[in-house]
Amino acid sequence: MNRLAISLLAALLLSSSVFAQRPVDHLALGKMWTFENPPLAYLEKEYGFKPDQKWLDSLRLGALRLGERDNPWCSASFVSPQGLIMTNHHCVRDQIAQVQGPNDWVKNGYAATGLADEVRIPGLTVQQLVAQEDVTAKVEAGIATTDDNVTIADKRKANIDAIMQAADVANADHMHQVVSLYQGAVYQLYRYRVWDDLRLVVAPHLQTAHYGGDPDNFTFPRWSIDFSFVRAYLDDKPADTSAHYFRWRQEGAKENELVFVPGNPGNTNRQMTMQQLHVQREVEYPMVLAQFKSGIAILEPFKDRAPQLLTTLLGWQNSYKAIKGMLDGLKDPALMLKKQEHEQHFRGVVAGNKELGQQYGDLWREFNKLIGRQRDLMPKSMFYQPGFSSAIQRGLLIAKSFDKSVDAADREEAKQAALEFAGGSSPLTHALLVDQFERAGAWLRADDPFLIAVGGEHRNGRGTDWAAAIGDLSQSKLNRDPFARVMLTEANGEEQWQKSDDIGVQAARVLWPLMQTTEQQQKVLDDGLAKQGTRLGRALHKVYGSNISPDATMSLRFSDGRVKGYNYNGTLAPWATTFYGLYGRGIEFGNAYPFDIPAAWLENQAKIDLSKKVCFASTNDIVGGNSGSCVVDEQLRVVGLVFDGNIESLPNDFYFSQEIARAVNVHTDAIIEALQHVYGMMRIVDELRDGAGR
Repeated sequence: MNRLAISLLAALLLSSSVFAQRPVDHLALGKMWTFENPPLAYLEKEYGFKPDQKWLDSLRLGALRLGERDNPWCSASFVSPQGLIMTNHHCVRDQIAQVQGPNDWVKNGYAATGLADEVRIPGLTVQQLVAQEDVTAKVEAGIATTDDNVTIADKRKANIDAIMQAADVANADHMHQVVSLYQGAVYQLYRYRVWDDLRLVVAPHLQTAHYGGDPDNFTFPRWSIDFSFVRAYLDDKPADTSAHYFRWRQEGAKENELVFVPGNPGNTNRQMTMQQLHVQREVEYPMVLAQFKSGIAILEPFKDRAPQLLTTLLGWQNSYKAIKGMLDGLKDPALMLKKQEHEQHFRGVVAGNKELGQQYGDLWREFNKLIGRQRDLMPKSMFYQPGFSSAIQRGLLIAKSFDKSVDAADREEAKQAALEFAGGSSPLTHALLVDQFERAGAWLRADDPFLIAVGGEHRNGRGTDWAAAIGDLSQSKLNRDPFARVMLTEANGEEQWQKSDDIGVQAARVLWPLMQTTEQQQKVLDDGLAKQGTRLGRALHKVYGSNISPDATMSLRFSDGRVKGYNYNGTLAPWATTFYGLYGRGIEFGNAYPFDIPAAWLENQAKIDLSKKVCFASTNDIVGGNSGSCVVDEQLRVVGLVFDGNIESLPNDFYFSQEIARAVNVHTDAIIEALQHVYGMMRIVDELRDGAGR
């Protein structure tokens, strides 16, 4: 196609804002739709379904974000008029551990027989999105094209702070967040109602929710029944949520039906350039993957020594499998070709349009400049850290307290923290620290000053004996309170600090300025990437308009899809699994971990209808953060609960495809069977079915 033809076609696209006219997949950037810009035309064309504003409002207000007030991590939904909330077991597992006392509710489950037995979970909240406002103009106010990257970032932050302060004054009983969409092309002010009195109602056995363990994680077919119920209270009474909740559909999900997932996807990188993806493929993901791989091997023998260690191990295993799936996707020639074709199409439109070319034609050249710096900085950002060394951690606090470039109040805070510091070493932290430096040695230069400071006399022509070096580090006098206290309190303390030959002190003296320099360089790099990312987002928005969804931001979205199986491993994955498969899998593996079935489930097997569905697959666009999202039908009735994606869905972080990528969901049949026949929770079954409760 000649340049004139490209230019004319681009102009047509820009004037019509109809991406569907183009010969590329308009869903390449996903189906994580915002409520302020729902794809009504697409939904009507694709499914013959056009929701009205009432439907959209009900979908939005029934969905929740779950976690700490300023740190949400999962999704949830109101499922009764009495504040009953459904989410995943793995979303509240840590919180259950905090309130279980001498009991082991994480392992053995919990079922509150009445409201009086529903146990409060301190710190846990749900957040309901009640209003949105476009504040793009306010965020960009006062920013000039001649401003440098740092100035732009500072002005934008000041503007956002001012917007937040004004919002907090206007609606003091709500929580506010400025959400960046399309990498900063659009900014929305979101207003949330917060429920902070949440109480545990039902939690299944860990081995029920986590059935199949790590081998089955990110796979389908699947038999995990990963659910929990909590309840929102207001003024010590169950909250009245009758205005907005998702009603329960008796029969649950059916094959091929249209379903929606309202939830809070955490993060995607679908707007990244190919150059950026290459850095992730060649540097970032290999480094992080190696960290989790070796960490899992080290932690495994210690997992039974404390409950938190098992929880940590499960989290690391999940992260390892997720990152490996993403890395495999980045190494997949077919997937990367699709991504490249989409980028080439986009670049062609930009190049073929005079106005766009003038504004954005240099984008990829500017990204290239930044990518070179990113490759060099990424290993330093990862390894210039104290890790599990208590000596270096305390040493850094002391170094900060002596650093005159640091604010006086911050120096005093660091001093007090160092005085109160309680450190030490254990076989586990020793092993993890050795591993950290072995990996650092593979990514940092051989003459790196931090490696030299810690390696000391254990360096030789063949490398460094890190086990011996870390052994010396564990003996640092910084682990002894009197030694550190002298330097922090005596008049010549700083002089002693500078002259000390203690290995912990030497390492901290070297690491502190390296960390400061790296953080400064990282900020400059991040500001540069943010500026170009915003330009990229604006260009994408101008070319494709509202026909593309923005990257995930841990803010509320909804996704459309169908209940559907897929081809895998040369065979077919069914759309759903049943209890026949659950119990059969236990038999096939000799009821051995991680396919062991809890005793309560074996004892009540005769009561369970084995033909009932356990899990099902759907083509909805989900990522981490969507865990705990309800799956609802066209009438906003609950038919399932998202808890995972298959391994084929992990590359969707970069380029959305629904050919074999699937959301993995608990079927409502499984939840009812569990409540009714294993946990004896008919009061909750009745509450779900008729909204009356008892």
